[in-house]
Amino acid sequence: MRHFEFISSLATVDVHPRIHVPIGRSSTGSDPSVHGRECHALGKQGVIGPADRVELLEGLIVRKTNQLPPHSFAVQMLSRSLYANVPESFVVRCQLPVTLSASEPEPDFAIVTGTTDNYRQRHPFGDECRLLVEVADSSLARDLGKAAIYASAGVEEYWIIKIPTQSVLRMRKPAAGRYAEIVEFQRAESINFQLADLSFSLPLTEAFPA
Repeated sequence: MRHFEFISSLATVDVHPRIHVPIGRSSTGSDPSVHGRECHALGKQGVIGPADRVELLEGLIVRKTNQLPPHSFAVQMLSRSLYANVPESFVVRCQLPVTLSASEPEPDFAIVTGTTDNYRQRHPFGDECRLLVEVADSSLARDLGKAAIYASAGVEEYWIIKIPTQSVLRMRKPAAGRYAEIVEFQRAESINFQLADLSFSLPLTEAFPA
């Protein structure tokens, strides 16, 4: 287990070739859903099609990386643990959007407050996210950069499952656009996690192929 004092800002991203300018930076005000609505409108206009694997980051439409088999394996294995352990007062969302001030990322997992009915007409906001998880292989630089976005939005906790090193970065205590506590756990370790009155342990061997 290693402790860190800081984390990088958002890395250079691969901007969608048909979108060359930030989306609605002047129109957001204090409404965190404006950027998301503008992004959705581009889909309705056909600018972004169903085959485009993209997400909204800091007002830019950027391409998502392709999923390699170890990424997919980690998502499948973590699904089992999270769905089995998360209490009914929270919702587990897999590769679905969350709406932040100028971003609408699609983390591999989000544990959010409330029930599924709360999100019939909108995606969860940052302060409703108890935990966001990204599985990173070739996307590690971008996922590290997302830490500042998530901390600024009030996401309580953020994990990066690092496929190349078979380790997990756990980030907690968001303040002033960064996470004050960053710890790296190795494959042989477990992460103890608490939701409301329920505590459970997640062995990291479940996330990585043998």
